Amino acid sequence: MKLKTTYLLILLTIILQSCTSVNYLENSIKLYGKSDDKSLLRFNFKEQLNNLGHLAEPWATNTYDGKGSLWVNKNTFQKQDSLTNSRGKVYTSKTDITNNTLLYLDYGDKELLPITEELFFEKLINTARYTPITLLHHFYNNKEDVKFTTTGEHVIYALEIDKYPIQLFINKSNNLVDKITYLSYDELYGDITTSFVYSSYIKNEFYTYPAHIQIEKINGKVIDIVEILNSINDNPVKLLEKPENYQIAKSSIEKNPEIQTTPYNDYIHFIDLAHTDDKVMVVEFKDYMLVAEAPINPKNGELIISEVKKIAPLKPIKYFVFGHHHPHYLGGLRPFVHKEATILCTDISENYVKYIAEAPHTINPDSLQLEPKPIKTQIIKDSLIIGKNNKMKIYFMGEKSSHTKDYLIYYFPNDKLLFEDDLCWIPKKGPIKKARSREIGLYNIIKDLKLEVDTIIQSWPIESHKVKTVIPFADLEKAVNINN
Repeated sequence: MKLKTTYLLILLTIILQSCTSVNYLENSIKLYGKSDDKSLLRFNFKEQLNNLGHLAEPWATNTYDGKGSLWVNKNTFQKQDSLTNSRGKVYTSKTDITNNTLLYLDYGDKELLPITEELFFEKLINTARYTPITLLHHFYNNKEDVKFTTTGEHVIYALEIDKYPIQLFINKSNNLVDKITYLSYDELYGDITTSFVYSSYIKNEFYTYPAHIQIEKINGKVIDIVEILNSINDNPVKLLEKPENYQIAKSSIEKNPEIQTTPYNDYIHFIDLAHTDDKVMVVEFKDYMLVAEAPINPKNGELIISEVKKIAPLKPIKYFVFGHHHPHYLGGLRPFVHKEATILCTDISENYVKYIAEAPHTINPDSLQLEPKPIKTQIIKDSLIIGKNNKMKIYFMGEKSSHTKDYLIYYFPNDKLLFEDDLCWIPKKGPIKKARSREIGLYNIIKDLKLEVDTIIQSWPIESHKVKTVIPFADLEKAVNINN
């Protein structure tokens, strides 16, 4: 009898907890406004958007100032807005999520973007950037799949939307949403948490909304701010026209990579990765190997390592080096850390390299996640000479590149060969054009260092921009000497 009573008490507790959790969700929804289809809440906003870009230093961002309006009810999220970059150029977009249909006009586009499942769920989750209302209703509509925990301050609801674990933090004292977080995978930064933090709530007799929203991206490394300026009750609007043949497509399947390895001479090899548009350099020394550049993600790093093993099966990879910190050159470094290679870099990018190497990759485990190894770095200040007979000289170019502050170039005096990432833009066809700042910077450092160069080989791009990847030095000199 006592055992049966215990079971009943446990069952009652679970039921009460479940009811309590649903009540917090329901009570929160009521605070944020009406739950009908006949009217919408309209919010006018301004925002500051910061995105990582191909900039001079790690973690530097491009900043955009935005403004716009959004219309929300339990089945609808609509937004039209504009972003202005630092040069004053304005880009506009429109988003319409209504009854599980997404219509999206991306910034600067004139036609609707094709919708995949991945894009649909991404846009659904990121409605939280402006309001918690849409996800509150989504949680409630899927409450049978929602799990929850409680702390002293919050009831924390958890739901997986597509492949993204979402957490919704409702404050127990006032039923308001304090924060929404979601976990996703980034091929460069690994497991990343994005947080939408709501504050400065404004209440009137009909509804409540947060006037200040802080968006913490890439585990808080990049911060955006949204400010809700005002709100009104409004009628339904029609921002975009649904195409007759509308459908949500399956996410695209990743294509098999195309790889080609070509010897330059008896100790220098180049690996072309067509799927990333990059050229990787492999240098063979007496007892070890060096790899320069590994694009985008750990998978490509593993592919490069397998090609290196075909060139010299018994020699370890002693060094990995990248010309600068952009993803096309260091994105695949983690497998080299796993192989216990020393990472050659500048002091400008060392902490960034360590962040990438030490980032958890539990969602999509790579070799370094499965078998952690400590990262080894070696700083290049001005230059570094590797090898004895077939010498390789690495020079710190830095800001003289007119591109990044950590730029390195590679020189082989015996071959009068220079390898660099993305400084030369000599067309494959047609006349050579006047040199731009990157080309001038490369030419000047070659002259300043008194390097004898016959040939320049470039890592990126190998096809997409119709420029030469094997460049006679005479072409660069001609471009620099054009006056008009």
